[in-house]
Amino acid sequence: MKGPRTSRLVFSVLGTLGVMWGTLGAAPPRWGFAPRDPDAATPDAGPMVITSTLPDPPPLQERDQYLVDLRWVRGDVYLVSMTKSSSAVPQTTPRVMGRFALELYEGKTLVDRVRFDFPLLAAPDLEGVKLSRKLTTRIGVMFPATPRGTHFELWDRATDTRWKVPWPTADIPMLDAGADVGPDARGK
Repeated sequence: MKGPRTSRLVFSVLGTLGVMWGTLGAAPPRWGFAPRDPDAATPDAGPMVITSTLPDPPPLQERDQYLVDLRWVRGDVYLVSMTKSSSAVPQTTPRVMGRFALELYEGKTLVDRVRFDFPLLAAPDLEGVKLSRKLTTRIGVMFPATPRGTHFELWDRATDTRWKVPWPTADIPMLDAGADVGPDARGK
């Protein structure tokens, strides 16, 4: 039983095979990932841009991790808590992109960086209304509990604002579960 569906399927398969066959004899792409020939001429990449942002260090692997609980309330950031947890095997620090970053330094050396975004903060503005002005949101960020480090910072990369976070964590006061840690959900 042959119908329009069977014909479309046959043409689709034949078309795919034709594309594959045509690319078999094609030259390799110019943007391939082959190792560079050190003697080859280097194409002009344009002017080099030097930034003061340090590159991400190699990710740490730690059994113990901190859950850093952060709250965004109408443009202000609050550290709600830091809770330590352990796992059976060491966890590697994930590498993702985000507007915010938690950075641990030892002197001027960057030990580790974890980037993240607050939920809904990157949502597009609607009809000229900035959502971030009235937004209250919260996120938990996992950070390795390493014995290294002398100071810890929260960095808003969009505004280049930095806040110091207590480190080592023994400097963080212990809070009761019902303690007041900043504005409530209404921003008061």
